[in-house]
Amino acid sequence: MPSKLTGEMTFDTFEDLTLFTIAAIEADPDAADLLPMTATWLPQIAAARADNLAVRQQGAKADALRIVANGRLDAACVAFGDTLYAAVNKDRSTARWKTFFSETVTSFVKQAFDRQIKTVRGWLSLPNDAALEAHRTALTKWSDAAADAQVKTSTVGALRGQSRQQRETLADALTRERDGLSEALSQRARDRKLPRDWPTLFFPVTSRNVAEPEAPTPPAQPA
Repeated sequence: MPSKLTGEMTFDTFEDLTLFTIAAIEADPDAADLLPMTATWLPQIAAARADNLAVRQQGAKADALRIVANGRLDAACVAFGDTLYAAVNKDRSTARWKTFFSETVTSFVKQAFDRQIKTVRGWLSLPNDAALEAHRTALTKWSDAAADAQVKTSTVGALRGQSRQQRETLADALTRERDGLSEALSQRARDRKLPRDWPTLFFPVTSRNVAEPEAPTPPAQPA
């Protein structure tokens, strides 16, 4: 029987095995009429590969949006902090400063991303403050972008899981169909008095079954 395929194998491995089997079937006149049994293999692989690429693209966009939004939101917070610091005469003990910061600005932008977004959005709901108004546009834009990035990151996580399952399903389907072809070849060998190992000629053993990730490992969650 041909080797079992698994979801840990690469799409290149699936393709290499399929291309060889198709070529071998075509090359042997005693097997050529069985070629239709392989007709769906490459299209199945191509469809799964295309879906995987689409998920990777969405993942890259979500990761990039999160990283960029985090950096730009940090910069907006620092700029606001500088303006506010000057407005309170560099006195962090004032009520006005503490309305926005319970720590230094440097410490503030190092907190967890979701807490930072929530805090900045809280600022934007406060009554007018001259320092805040000078930075409202940037703070609104990048806190909104950051929140959107969080949603997209969550969505992509689910899609990556679906993509892994799709690869497992593909591997199972190809394994079953390869087994079916092997059984047909074995019956052909018996019928035509061909060597017992003749069916094995159509299913090479490959070393290209190294696992590949569904998508690039996403950058660490920004602080």
